[in-house]
Amino acid sequence: MSYHPVTFLSLGPGHPDLMTIQAVKTLKEADLVMVPATRSHDGTLQSRATAIIGEWCDKNRLRVFELPMLKDRQAVSLVYDSIFDDCVKYHHEGRRVVVAVEGDVSIYASIHYVMDRLQQASVPVVQLAGIPSFIAAAAEARLSLASQHERLIILPGDADATTLRQLLASRHVVVVMKLSRCQEEVKSLLRQDAHIVCHYFENVGMPTAFHTNCREEIINRQMPYFSLCILSASPIQNK
Repeated sequence: MSYHPVTFLSLGPGHPDLMTIQAVKTLKEADLVMVPATRSHDGTLQSRATAIIGEWCDKNRLRVFELPMLKDRQAVSLVYDSIFDDCVKYHHEGRRVVVAVEGDVSIYASIHYVMDRLQQASVPVVQLAGIPSFIAAAAEARLSLASQHERLIILPGDADATTLRQLLASRHVVVVMKLSRCQEEVKSLLRQDAHIVCHYFENVGMPTAFHTNCREEIINRQMPYFSLCILSASPIQNK
């Protein structure tokens, strides 16, 4: 029997056209594709990943796993343990298994826990690169993220106004991902420092995508989970 590595496939920011050719080929050849889904406020199960790959992967090859949107990481770990068990089982059955990951699997993707466990269990894995949401965002807004001696830094949703101010003062361009978790800190920074430029994005790569650099609009907006911003101490150059 031929055994295939488990492939962790990065889907990109959200639009099917922003997937790589390698990703599409891998989806077409897969026997099983595991995709994440979350519960909405009305209780329905929603999967952005399923929508992204629908053109290249029929439903009978999908295995949907529900990720609880909770700070309790133990509940998430139980889901990942189940995914690990399934990956091991299907791998030893000789199936081509793909684990689909929104964005890029190397950037703040907790599913990497499963990949690490598989490698520890001597199950071969492959990691396919994708377009990160902040790269797609900069392209959409025609921004040059960093130039000359500027430094680019990426922060998760635990950024605070003091840290952001210090980074911006030292010629860093700052990307804040998972922005909804620290939106009040960013809004406080924008209220206090008029020279700071903020480009704000929601649902990058999706039909509902939104972008603005209007300070007042950003401060007054309730930021959803799929939001990020790009901060600089001076206007970011357009391409």
